[in-house]
Amino acid sequence: MAGRGEAAGVRDGYRRGEPLRTRTARQVDVLAAFVAAGGSVSEAAVLVGVRPSTVKRHLADLRARSGLATVELVYAGRAAGWLLVPNLEPDRTDRPGGAVRKILD
Repeated sequence: MAGRGEAAGVRDGYRRGEPLRTRTARQVDVLAAFVAAGGSVSEAAVLVGVRPSTVKRHLADLRARSGLATVELVYAGRAAGWLLVPNLEPDRTDRPGGAVRKILD
């Protein structure tokens, strides 16, 4: 419910679906690990080297700041180019002028 003088869909100065103004590199790393782990919090925690509760906290912070669900964050981040998940990105190292580096497993 919007308060007096507030527009619907605005939470703490953020409009739903707008890019996050204050996402940290660590939060983005955790989100990328979560995607790479197939949506597993415990596997994402191992990939990043933190506790599962820390993964949950980072994801919750991203959701709260953006007003988006986790899956919406993934789509928005990949579309905007700020979320790169190595196992989902196309291999473009063989194209002329391709500056995308090949990530070795």
